[in-house]
Amino acid sequence: MPRSAQPVPLLPPLRVAVERFLARARFSARTRQSYAQDLAPVLAQWGDVPVSAALTPTVAAAFLAQQERHAPSTYNRRFAALQSLVRWCRSQGWLAEDPLVGLERRPHPHPPPRALDPAQVDAVLRGIRDRRDRALFWLLYEGGLRSHEALAINIEDIDWTERCIAIQGKGAHPRETFFSRRVGGYLAAYIKERGEPTQGPLFVTARRARFPRAADLSAEGYARLSYRQADTRWKVYAPGWALHQLRHTAISARAARGYTEVELKRFSGHTSLRSLEGYIAYNREAAKRKAREWERRNPTER
Repeated sequence: MPRSAQPVPLLPPLRVAVERFLARARFSARTRQSYAQDLAPVLAQWGDVPVSAALTPTVAAAFLAQQERHAPSTYNRRFAALQSLVRWCRSQGWLAEDPLVGLERRPHPHPPPRALDPAQVDAVLRGIRDRRDRALFWLLYEGGLRSHEALAINIEDIDWTERCIAIQGKGAHPRETFFSRRVGGYLAAYIKERGEPTQGPLFVTARRARFPRAADLSAEGYARLSYRQADTRWKVYAPGWALHQLRHTAISARAARGYTEVELKRFSGHTSLRSLEGYIAYNREAAKRKAREWERRNPTER
């Protein structure tokens, strides 16, 4: 081989490439699972074909054409999964060209956030007597947390002195959430009920697990509470409300009370200010407050 010649990278089958792509540490478990589901149709047809032959403009266009029957959100999610895979394969030297050139996401108008009446939410939360449920749902609401963020908390993530919790946010972005004395009291009462463990999952099941994963097992033998279990419990207290609406309501309430876009971004854990447009654009209370401020600062002549 001439000294100047570069070795040609071996091209793995698409299935192997996807496995390596999903195994990267930067992905959270939730993202990894979502990408695997979104890329499954491509693997079913082209999994055993070398990457360069599987990820062509023709294959990409055909795959996305099949997604046209789905809602824009689903189409765009699968487009993003394929786009992320393509970028990684190109960084490995397996693809010379981008097969997605000329293909675009579908327009997806964002509906207004599904915020609830804060007074009604407060009334429901005040009526919860179960110590675990009371601590969990108050923390979700007061912190504006995503459900999976709250359920992933370990006891050692809590800083009782500062009254804050280290959160592993969406896309593996770390941040802190601060809790009030009231929520601190609810958390302490729940942990005391469990025998005051000092580490392991914060929110766990009521019964000991039979076959849990070691990482999600507390010292007492209880498994980490799952989203499905938390959602089932929430419907006991608020049958007509989705669990995620607690987060929408918390963010919308702060937008109405004068939080700036940057403050909302810090509170909610959004990585882009654009994600907050709906909370601000459709917030009637925020618009009314701004109008009254303008009126006070610019009184009209009588």
